[in-house]
Amino acid sequence: MRSDVEDFQETMIADKVDFARRGLKEAVKSVVKQIRAPPPPKPTTTTRKTTTTTTKRSTTTTTTTVKTTTSTQAPVTTTSSPSSSSSTSSSSSSSSSSSSSSSSTISSTSSSSSSSSATSTTTSLVPTSTLAPCVGSEANASYISSLFAYGGIGYTVELCPGANIALEQAVFIWWANQTLTTQGNPTDDTRATLTIANVNISCAIYSALNYVDHVTIQNIQVDGSRPALGIQWGGLALIEIGGYTTGQTVKNVHAFEPRGWSVLHIAEGYLNFCNGAQILNNQIGPSGHAPSGAQQFKRDSTGTYTPGQWADGISIACRNSLVQGNTVTDTTDGGIVIFGALGSQITGNTIIANDRQALGGINMVDWTPFSGAYTGTVVSNNQIISQASLIKLGIAVGTMSWGTDNRTIARTFDGEIRDNVFSSGPTGYFGYSISVAGHENITISGNTAAAASFGGVESSSCFTYWFPLPTPQPFIADPWTTPGCQLQSDFLTNTTLVLPVCRGPKP
Repeated sequence: MRSDVEDFQETMIADKVDFARRGLKEAVKSVVKQIRAPPPPKPTTTTRKTTTTTTKRSTTTTTTTVKTTTSTQAPVTTTSSPSSSSSTSSSSSSSSSSSSSSSSTISSTSSSSSSSSATSTTTSLVPTSTLAPCVGSEANASYISSLFAYGGIGYTVELCPGANIALEQAVFIWWANQTLTTQGNPTDDTRATLTIANVNISCAIYSALNYVDHVTIQNIQVDGSRPALGIQWGGLALIEIGGYTTGQTVKNVHAFEPRGWSVLHIAEGYLNFCNGAQILNNQIGPSGHAPSGAQQFKRDSTGTYTPGQWADGISIACRNSLVQGNTVTDTTDGGIVIFGALGSQITGNTIIANDRQALGGINMVDWTPFSGAYTGTVVSNNQIISQASLIKLGIAVGTMSWGTDNRTIARTFDGEIRDNVFSSGPTGYFGYSISVAGHENITISGNTAAAASFGGVESSSCFTYWFPLPTPQPFIADPWTTPGCQLQSDFLTNTTLVLPVCRGPKP
């Protein structure tokens, strides 16, 4: 009997092929017609003939033809229909190539004869540049998505350095082992930028289709355009990856100002299948608006932002993942929010609150999607810096740190937090470095806050009358809702904690 997963896989592949056959062919024709560069100059052809007489049996004549064309940034593509096979896909000649490919496209044809002569012809399209053509600012999301759809497994789309591509919809990555990058893999501001340009969308890149394993998004910039287009309530994250996949990677990406709830979301997928994502050396943020009525959005404290417009930096639910070396700046909800993500390592990241105040630096407070489990998840060697603003909770642990549900069944559990460093700038401060409430069986050790400042007041959201919060300080834990926890010795553990994230900024 066929399994549900086999049926699902067959349906998914059929849907991909059907979409490509019915929709993309006409879309590509239309888009390419609009953005194709002017035709290159007529190629010059040099023909050299060498005739060598060998034996009495045969005479060989070799003709070599070299065609030289002019390189251009505008994409040029040749479209072919994708294969309907689940294990293979078509390839296309397009405006981008992988960084490991040759800078020239070479096609060879040879014909042999049983007669006394044979002819071999080689044609090379050699750009005047040393680099192959790349996708420039004239392109759009539909065109880039078509390159991925027709390119097949392992295809790479290279954007031109300095390009700024306006997106009318999300870029879809369709097949396993595909890569989106800037040509030459720069890590500075010459990285190509994808910019949301449609008021109806919030997602710039979508790579959470099932079975799209080992995709890489690297060395680009992504602008969510929230300052220009505003928040999109209920919108997707700026970059959506994960899902029913294995081994996806996002690295050396600068992404900021999402219109939705997060900059980068690594989703758990069907049956929490997602496994082995790598989120490395990215620059994330700014992200979201904190309520300016409480002067939480320092550069615009006129009261124009209502509560609820917060946004995360990195939101990860993918098991056995590595989140390392990222710099997350001015996120207003959580800098890195861990949704269980069993077996994952969150290490060596830097989280900074400079211009915008944050609810949390690193959050371990969500019960879903793993029914409260954080088993095998380790948060270590991160730097959390309240440079010039408030971070309410440096690391928030447990459902009672972020809410009010005191049922035992609602608690989160397991995990480890060690060797993280909290510090403050001249005008920055924390409410608390680490808060633990509504969480069981976690080990916390080796964390330091000697260079951190603390402050803030209880806001109107706090339960001050029934459960007053302790004075702002480094480490606090509720002794009644944290059974089995092993905490470093400098934790305050003699007070009830309910919603410590309610603490607001200084007057």
